[in-house]
Amino acid sequence: MSTSRVVIGGLLTGLVCLSASGTARASSGIDSPESGVVQAGRGGTGVARADDPLAAYFNPAAIASMKSGVHLGAHLMFFDQCFTRLGPGGQPVSPGGGVPGPGAPGGPAAAVCSEGTPFPNPQLAATFRVHRQLAIGLAVLGPHAAGNAVWPESIPYTNQVGVQTTQPSPQRYLLTEQDALIINPTLSIGYAINDKFSIGAGFVWGIASIDFVNFTQAVSATNFDDFNANGDVKAHISAFDGFIPGVVVGLHASPIKRLDLAAWFKWQDAVRTRTSLRLESAYWKAGGQKNDNPCPNLPADCNITENEDAGTLKFQIPMEARVGVRYHHPRRAGSLVPKTGPRVRDSIAEDLFDVELNFTWAHNSDVDNLEVRFDPGTRVNVPGGSPAEVPPNADIPHNWKDVLGVRLGGDFVVIPGFIALRAGGFFETNGQDPAYLNPDFHLGYRIGVGGGATVRIGPVDVSLAYQHTFYETLDNGGDGRVKALSGDATPGLDFRSRQAINGGRLESSLNEIALGGTFRF
Repeated sequence: MSTSRVVIGGLLTGLVCLSASGTARASSGIDSPESGVVQAGRGGTGVARADDPLAAYFNPAAIASMKSGVHLGAHLMFFDQCFTRLGPGGQPVSPGGGVPGPGAPGGPAAAVCSEGTPFPNPQLAATFRVHRQLAIGLAVLGPHAAGNAVWPESIPYTNQVGVQTTQPSPQRYLLTEQDALIINPTLSIGYAINDKFSIGAGFVWGIASIDFVNFTQAVSATNFDDFNANGDVKAHISAFDGFIPGVVVGLHASPIKRLDLAAWFKWQDAVRTRTSLRLESAYWKAGGQKNDNPCPNLPADCNITENEDAGTLKFQIPMEARVGVRYHHPRRAGSLVPKTGPRVRDSIAEDLFDVELNFTWAHNSDVDNLEVRFDPGTRVNVPGGSPAEVPPNADIPHNWKDVLGVRLGGDFVVIPGFIALRAGGFFETNGQDPAYLNPDFHLGYRIGVGGGATVRIGPVDVSLAYQHTFYETLDNGGDGRVKALSGDATPGLDFRSRQAINGGRLESSLNEIALGGTFRF
């Protein structure tokens, strides 16, 4: 079967990555927890406090009880990942040709790590109090996730006679590069039914641009990663979805003066878009080094094929919900009954401290596959051979599970109307069977801790935060279930590799620094 079929298949495997900077918030598999400088310093809590313009997305009901304002902030995200590929029995996987797998002979397998650079993740929001009971808001922000990652195509190995050589990297069938940009402009309205209860809703217009690169097999070889047999094909897929509709709905209540209750729900349609692809067959030389002369006889005999409209991509975005309760202690004792009339919440001026508890849910079980389909008859030229058809079904299994989370955080006002300190943390349950692990998303359980501060300078609040997220190591001991796409039409293979390509261990960590300012008027 031709290499071209394989090519397309492989690019699909990586497409899952498009969501890595996908479009969801809270405890979803796409990112965790929220964006926002104040939120990061409070362990992700904020649905009940919600007193800055980002509430236009995170709880639109709350904008009806805050001053008009504009917020600009950004996270600088340092996301580190390492994958240790293992085969059956937990042994390092050979790239083929008798070359031992990465790691010392007879010793443990070596990890391959991503080369991601710090990723800037900005947020912009504004709210306008148009009436004592009515406010509108606009928020433009992306998911709380790093949208770029680069993994090595090849790494140093030691061959059977102890000589250093360069060979294809063991994670290449899963991911070698991703660059995704997703933003969710959200227009919201909040209405205060009375001084104790507000409702709100917003319309989300999501936009996604995705580029992804990985490898696929030309032939389903019996040996693990035998490049001499399978003739790897490099696949580059690009996609753009200019309209991903969604809604956010929020409730906010203050039954007594010191207590806030809140709830939030988000639904967003799936990413659905056409895809283009670029394929490079015969990518490696016979010895496993890169082929630097892909087109020896231009234009007829070249291994590079481009198709601007090859197929479709669909990725389901999980529904999410949060509920929160917040106790805030006023600086001066007073009646427990809120005052009547238009209410304006200002935590740094009114409170001595506050503590907030949030519970989160994400319907991640909606994500069973990344669906990638190519149009019937899509063909790819093969050097020295006749054109071949691309496999029509290149779905990649993920089999996610629903995720529950708990968050706890709060502020302490050191100087009223001037300085507040904050801290918090969160925990989210495991959302991934390790047998389906993939570096596009890491859904082991997550624990996060953070802290921060706000300084008020006139009408402007300047906030700074730091947050670290620990990820559960996903380890299937070499018993993976994800297979690479292949051009092999052998009955029973369904254009997949004979061996799993995700056996092993995935480790991740995230450090981030956030800085932002809110101007109120």
